[in-house]
Amino acid sequence: MWKLLPIAGPAREPYRLLTGVEYVVGRKNSSILIEDDKSISRDHAVLTANFSITNLSQTDEIPILTIKDNSKYGTFVNEEKMQTATSLTLKTGNRVTFGVFESKFRVEYEPLVACSSCLDASRKASLNEAILQLGGHTINSWTEECTHLVMVSVKVTIKTICALLCGCPIVKPEYFAEFVKAVQSKKEPPQIENFIPPIDEPAIGSKIDLSRREERKQIFKGKTFVFLNAKQHKKLSSAVVFGGGSARLITEENEEADSFFSTPGTCVVDVGITNSQTLVPDSQKKWVNSIMDMLQRQGLRPIPEAEIGLAVIFMTTENYCDPQAQPSIELKTATPRPTLSQSSSVSDKLMPSIPVNTTTYVPDTESKQVDTCMDFSEKLKEIQSSRIEQKFRMSSQETSTTKESAKINSNNDNISNTMIKTKIADYQLSPTKFLGVNKSRDWASHQQQTNSIKNYFQPATKKSKRMELGRNMVSRKNHYSQVKKN
Repeated sequence: MWKLLPIAGPAREPYRLLTGVEYVVGRKNSSILIEDDKSISRDHAVLTANFSITNLSQTDEIPILTIKDNSKYGTFVNEEKMQTATSLTLKTGNRVTFGVFESKFRVEYEPLVACSSCLDASRKASLNEAILQLGGHTINSWTEECTHLVMVSVKVTIKTICALLCGCPIVKPEYFAEFVKAVQSKKEPPQIENFIPPIDEPAIGSKIDLSRREERKQIFKGKTFVFLNAKQHKKLSSAVVFGGGSARLITEENEEADSFFSTPGTCVVDVGITNSQTLVPDSQKKWVNSIMDMLQRQGLRPIPEAEIGLAVIFMTTENYCDPQAQPSIELKTATPRPTLSQSSSVSDKLMPSIPVNTTTYVPDTESKQVDTCMDFSEKLKEIQSSRIEQKFRMSSQETSTTKESAKINSNNDNISNTMIKTKIADYQLSPTKFLGVNKSRDWASHQQQTNSIKNYFQPATKKSKRMELGRNMVSRKNHYSQVKKN
């Protein structure tokens, strides 16, 4: 947004200039009124700000501010007098003097780059219109150029984390519409504190400090976050860098020695690879699992994605993003989930061999834009599930052996009651397995196990029906033969 700031004479509020509006400088009935200077003409000069482009996502393009002189005593830009009835393009920092006395100003462009998250089409359109009038830009992805994050309610997304790290305010979209109204009525801008959106994260409560905190900018100082997945690195590395840390992508091709992963300050981010991810090559799964096993042998743990967000929110890495520390999940679980005091397994150390995927994807309702929501409630459930999975691991292995025996004997017509009971017992344990090592098996796998149980009963049912039908046919045939003889 362009501003005209007084640098001489009585103290006054700066004049803010909306785009597409002609601001007349004069001593009577003018947009920019200068009354106490006799060298000011009634219609002294005209200031206009306009975009030369329509794509507001190009943050390097700012509105062009022009000035036209119509005065008797002249208008001066950087002490040079303009020619009457001519226009000149102003740049930020230029000094403008109207008349020959003390009506001196400086023009400045104040960057305004609003990044929106989780807005519907209607709110997005209204936001774009307001930002256009204010001479700013709207973008969908967070960058270091962003000045505001716009949300209806605060959800802990990667954009939220970046905004907190950069010390940028999080506001409702209505803030900018009110800002436009304030400029039009020549009033002071609205207070940001009155437009902070409510926090919509039951898992972490509503008492989160969203204000600018300098310590957040160095929260990851001295830490190197190692990513084993390119997509994960692309999504989260910016947050690490904004927090003063460094991010590095390690792949099978540029594999490092085991000592690299155990270096103090190194945090290996949990990939969360599971057996259901068919697009992930087996070699990569094996490579990732070998790193997880190596960390476990050295008494270290991988860092779940959610802990990056937790460290920023609570402004500490003592319990979060520390490979040697036990994970401390200071979260509230929503009803009917158990509270932390009831969840005794939360403080247990995560087993590296059991990937804990703590991230879900939330549509951003913007053009091909997806924002990442760090679901902390889900994190609690999965950590609990990992402990339950350890408890039943041996049981699952024994059950798997029994299942293999069942497949061998499935060709026989007779199915023993013992085998059926074993299958039912295995089915009852399967939810634990879904949440544990194989927690990502989808509904198709779940349904396949269910159908496999039903299949044991279906052949016997069909056979009994065929036998009953055969007996009925024989009975009817005997009846007709007897009637014919009579």
